[in-house]
Amino acid sequence: MRLLRATLGLAATLSLGGVRVAVGQQAAPPRPPQMLHPAAGKQDCLSCHGRGANEHITSVPVGHSYGNAACGMCHKPIAATPPAAKHALDDAHADCRKCHQQAVEGAAPTPGAAPAPPASHASFHVSTCRLCHEPAAPAGPAGATGGDRAH
Repeated sequence: MRLLRATLGLAATLSLGGVRVAVGQQAAPPRPPQMLHPAAGKQDCLSCHGRGANEHITSVPVGHSYGNAACGMCHKPIAATPPAAKHALDDAHADCRKCHQQAVEGAAPTPGAAPAPPASHASFHVSTCRLCHEPAAPAGPAGATGGDRAH
């Protein structure tokens, strides 16, 4: 009987010690990813991020069974609005990467060239550019857009 008590006591001590170590060494949970676009006008998150909604946009994880109203509780929008395109977003400008190419590391920017997307956009499909970058304002009198015509 003494041996049984000693064994149970040792098991309990080791078990509690293991719990203390596990809790003490537990890493903080990862932060939810930040939205890569403004939230205004895009409150129907699941229309783009729902499972199977768009093959080029990250879908909600399988464990997420929340409605649109819950997304903003964890995922915060970017602080600044992505820059507007300095040209129309029409058929002539459908392939953004034709002009907006990833910069080669260490290469000097080409004067007058379209700006390269940031490194964080490397895996983005061209079909998603218009989700964040708004088209240029329509041409005003005499066809002026008021923006930089380098594109």
